[in-house]
Amino acid sequence: MFAALFPGVANAQVDAGKDDTINPGVPVTLTATFGEIGNGIFIDDDAVEGPFPIGFSFSFFGNSYTRFYVGSNGWVGFSPNVNSSGTRQAFAVPSSSDLNPKNCILGPWQDMLPKNAGGPYIFYLTTGNAPNRQLVVMWCQTPLFIPPGQQSDSVLTFQIILHEGSNVIENQIYHKPCCPDPTFNQQATMGVQNETGMVGYAVPGRNFTTWSASQEGWTYTPTSVDSFQIAPVAYRLEPLTPGNKISFRWYQGTDLLSQEASLTVAPTETTVYHVTVTLCSGQEYTDSVVVHVIPYIPNAFSPNGDGHNDVFRIKGVQPENITKFNFMVYNRWGETVFSTSDILQGWDGTCRGSLCPVGVYTWVIYYEDSNKTKVSNKGIVTLVK
Repeated sequence: MFAALFPGVANAQVDAGKDDTINPGVPVTLTATFGEIGNGIFIDDDAVEGPFPIGFSFSFFGNSYTRFYVGSNGWVGFSPNVNSSGTRQAFAVPSSSDLNPKNCILGPWQDMLPKNAGGPYIFYLTTGNAPNRQLVVMWCQTPLFIPPGQQSDSVLTFQIILHEGSNVIENQIYHKPCCPDPTFNQQATMGVQNETGMVGYAVPGRNFTTWSASQEGWTYTPTSVDSFQIAPVAYRLEPLTPGNKISFRWYQGTDLLSQEASLTVAPTETTVYHVTVTLCSGQEYTDSVVVHVIPYIPNAFSPNGDGHNDVFRIKGVQPENITKFNFMVYNRWGETVFSTSDILQGWDGTCRGSLCPVGVYTWVIYYEDSNKTKVSNKGIVTLVK
């Protein structure tokens, strides 16, 4: 497997699978993956949901937490903040107002409407292995709140990421527009504040101001119990599959072959296949896989026990992608001399324990992949001594 960069898209996060080697015309299933599936959070307008498990112990302003809460307007907190339900106006940090959430990460706070049709729009997942796990909370294609009577398709896609051990907080923003209504909730805040709302830090220029962002990252690194160093970092969304807000496109050259995660192909010559994943209606990633084709299917074998060419088998078909399989060999009278549902088993030239006569035999393979795609192929092989 190797990565091939298409213009305007990124690689490395989507995996097109391992390169494979087959005989001509033997079907093989290619499957693209993009991280694990996130847990969806259905949430009302200006609401708070939780608690949810972090998956590890995380220290924030000197206190350790194993659970977190989510606010619909773009924040992750470590206290319920029930008084903040119903609050939609952004605010500058620090803020001790009872109406504003505290003990939280605003990443960014913007008036959103994740209860719109098409949800959930918010997802979370703990990824990695101890002691380097991370909690990823993602707002994917989340609609902005727009005043009644107005129309807009403005959406936000961003992640808040908590890192185990270092207790670093990361923000990754794919797209954050300004509110299109110049008279309504245009300000947004990206920062953190403690449980009293008396100590807070914001990204420069992002503290209750009007701003937009595209493909940028920030980290908050704790330097003491009550202080953080805020710095820009390279943009990179963590691979998390946000429900159905992901699409796949498989190509051979410029020809579109499929728009599913899996694709069954049966090339007769070595071929490169590209897959492009579109995430949250915008961010794209691509990867490529090569199906190497051995230029011929063996047409003869000699099961004489000399350790060379003793078994007839057809090369290809990945076991993990097969749900049903049959490989059969017939003699010239159409009688079955060999049959197996084990795709790794070849024919040793015997039938019911006895070596079959020298001659020409017909083979047939049939399989059904995980997408219920049924494929078959056939040919002839000569048994020689």
